[in-house]
Amino acid sequence: MLNFDLYNPVNILFGEGETDKIGACAAKYGKKALVVSYGDHSFMQQLLDRVEARLTESGVAYVEFFKVQANPLLSHIKEAIALCKKEQVDVCIAVGGGSEMDSTKAIAAGVLYPDDPWRMFVSRHDMEIAVPPTETLPTILIPTLPATSSEMNCVAVATNDETQEKAYIWTPVIFPKISILDPSLTCSLPRFQTAVGAVDAMSHVLEAYLNGDQNSPLQDRLHEGILVTIMAELKEVLKDPMNVPHRANIQWASTLAWNGYLQAGLNPPTPMHQMGHVLSALYNTTHGVTLAIFMDSYFRYTCSLNDERAARFALLGEKIFGLARAGRTDAQVASETVERIVAFMDEVEVPHTFATAGVPTDDASLDKITGEILRHGCDAAGNLPSIPPIGKNGIVKVLRMAAGRED
Repeated sequence: MLNFDLYNPVNILFGEGETDKIGACAAKYGKKALVVSYGDHSFMQQLLDRVEARLTESGVAYVEFFKVQANPLLSHIKEAIALCKKEQVDVCIAVGGGSEMDSTKAIAAGVLYPDDPWRMFVSRHDMEIAVPPTETLPTILIPTLPATSSEMNCVAVATNDETQEKAYIWTPVIFPKISILDPSLTCSLPRFQTAVGAVDAMSHVLEAYLNGDQNSPLQDRLHEGILVTIMAELKEVLKDPMNVPHRANIQWASTLAWNGYLQAGLNPPTPMHQMGHVLSALYNTTHGVTLAIFMDSYFRYTCSLNDERAARFALLGEKIFGLARAGRTDAQVASETVERIVAFMDEVEVPHTFATAGVPTDDASLDKITGEILRHGCDAAGNLPSIPPIGKNGIVKVLRMAAGRED
């Protein structure tokens, strides 16, 4: 285990019905709130009406910003920043999934940021160009989709729609003050969003497990427990979508997946996210689907690159699928581990190839994707941080696997 500095100040209110505390929570931080959501679904409108009623009861005025979309846009964030300044907002509240929560964190920081908000975002890994914010309006988050852990971390992701670059802010100042996790709010999620969100959460665990420090047995067992829980509970939720206890288990597991606790001492890079962000920026591919694509192709490419990789994947298969290792090579068990992960994604109907996700597979498109990964995701040596690091040739192989063009 490596040295680490762990800080997470988020106040979590967890449980069915906790949403009704939003008024009292907001009143701690100001008299006027920006409510951020997408608001184009009947259930969401009912929820927003409920949230706004509680705000009114607590003497908190509010302004609505309901333009956030999946893979949130910098232009919308800038528009909301201007609205906050005009209306002299004190606190920002997100109601929705990762896109709404990330947008809200970026908006709240952008209100007090003295420069172009895009400068807050890390868009390159070969040089330091981002200038992170140093202050922010307080934020309160009400997640309706378990997936990103945004409700309990200091990350905010957005796409610059002018340049087609997807990037992130990562700094402790944007930790939310309070997050209200009410699992009953997730019961009306469509099957696809439920499954894709769960796979998103799984990807966070798998990136740290496979690419972080490899001598951290306690963190390994915690990661394995999260994976087993998410997979088992997702199957139950898909059979019984209105089951709040099963929804609660997925929600808390998803929150823990990337809130810093499990990554402490690992210092893990995120190669699947760096590649996936390019797909979202270029083709507006659903974030969780981009991660599913690379949980297939990236895993197949790396699982047996060397003996150490094979052993690590074999351990994963032994722990989460109960695969027997006796009498078999680690490479054989590693390959079966990846097959089991892919089979799980098929079972829960999450797309995991370019073709099923609508990503083009012609040579020109693959070249464009490769170039954007090299530009935005690779370090100064031209490698995608990973175990082992992956250069241009490896990236091309991963992309060709995702495109079904392994010739």
